[in-house]
Amino acid sequence: MKYKVKDYAKALAEVLSAKDIDEKKLAAGFIKLLEKQGDLGKVKEIFEKAEIFLAKRLGKKAVTFETARKMTEQQKKAFSKFIEKGDVIKEKISPDLIAGVKVVVDGDKQIDYSMKNKINKIFS
Repeated sequence: MKYKVKDYAKALAEVLSAKDIDEKKLAAGFIKLLEKQGDLGKVKEIFEKAEIFLAKRLGKKAVTFETARKMTEQQKKAFSKFIEKGDVIKEKISPDLIAGVKVVVDGDKQIDYSMKNKINKIFS
């Protein structure tokens, strides 16, 4: 890997935030670049980080709600106070959390109210 995932993601977010771009052409060129550099295996990670950088550029945040099971409408409504219009929202199901929720904001800040976290605290 010649470039770091973070560098690819920042560059992609910067280009995507420009006006009047041909997104299909950009995506094809970006994929070719990753192939040429031997970094195609990192494309998912690059896109996830680029989404966070793009949200920040636009004054928004990327919020991931990680739960053991699919969130109910009631849970989504309860967590809606954490988000604003235009924020990038993702839900991730991680059965190993057992119960509860883990909230990750912009890829690094987090609130962990999962049962797994509580158990780990007891035994550490």
